[in-house]
Amino acid sequence: MAVRTEFEKNGFDVIRYAAACSVMMLHYASYSMIVSEQAADIMDKARHTALLFPGVVILFAMSGFLVTASLERTADTKVFLKKRLTRIYPELWLCTLINLSVVGILVPELLDRGMLVWVVTQIFGIANTPSCLKGFATGSINGALWTIFTEVQLYLVLCLLYRFIKKWKSGHFIVFLGICAAANLLCAAAAENIGGIAAKLIERLFLPYALWFFIGVFCYLKRDRLLPVLRKAFLPGLFIFIMIDRIPVKIPGYYTNILISIFLPLLVIGGGYCLPQIRIRCDLSYGMFLYHWIVLNIIIYFDFMNRLPWYVNVMFFIVATLFTAWLSQLFVKRAGYVLRLIRRR
Repeated sequence: MAVRTEFEKNGFDVIRYAAACSVMMLHYASYSMIVSEQAADIMDKARHTALLFPGVVILFAMSGFLVTASLERTADTKVFLKKRLTRIYPELWLCTLINLSVVGILVPELLDRGMLVWVVTQIFGIANTPSCLKGFATGSINGALWTIFTEVQLYLVLCLLYRFIKKWKSGHFIVFLGICAAANLLCAAAAENIGGIAAKLIERLFLPYALWFFIGVFCYLKRDRLLPVLRKAFLPGLFIFIMIDRIPVKIPGYYTNILISIFLPLLVIGGGYCLPQIRIRCDLSYGMFLYHWIVLNIIIYFDFMNRLPWYVNVMFFIVATLFTAWLSQLFVKRAGYVLRLIRRR
């Protein structure tokens, strides 16, 4: 019991929100620099910071760590998967309905039968944009959702491998992580050289991102030895990490360079245990991830980035995303409560 209490003393709730904000600001700043000249220097710095600490890498690493803890506490794999999928899909489906309503109101003349295919793919969380909406706002109906189906794949892979990897010694796991790193680099080379549909397929598969996730898994399974080391090494590790960014050489890697792919997950786990134990009861981070792109599309569609001061747009982007995420979570919880009452009757 004492071990579990010590394990739970972390600041991952804060890091989760920071990662969601990083994803949001990366997308906002990137498109702001394309469609507007306002605050170009500020947007460039915001984008650079988000690329240095990419929220997607942080979220995958934390997910590997915390999901393994959840799997360990759950005797039945089916129950584990049901809990995880129930957490992911109801809000995704509601987000799909809201997104469909938004484009139906703003650009009904653009919609065609391709929207039916889009709705079906959203049931499984497979990200795509109908060709009829390629010219709408950002050109993507919800560009952040590719990670959801990838996350589900990693849950399934973890369930298949867990009974084996939990018995591995550290050396075996390091070899496995080396294979994951090689897969990341190979996917980067393949996506760059092949392009087209093959590159899109690689983007939708778990292989390029497995390194981040399984570093988190490794840190959890070897937590008794690793957590004290990662805590002590956090500040010097952070300094080295920032210095890596100064290296005047293009370092290969998928999504981000391979050094960030290795160092950042370790920093995230170590940093989680350097922060005080802070629990945020209302977790809107998933909703922030789901809805920020919809808000961004609205901002670009109405050309707010050129019509309004940059700080007004940033505030609107953040507040509207948080408010929508809160409403979405509230609706899903209430709907789930009503369904449970109906079943009991």
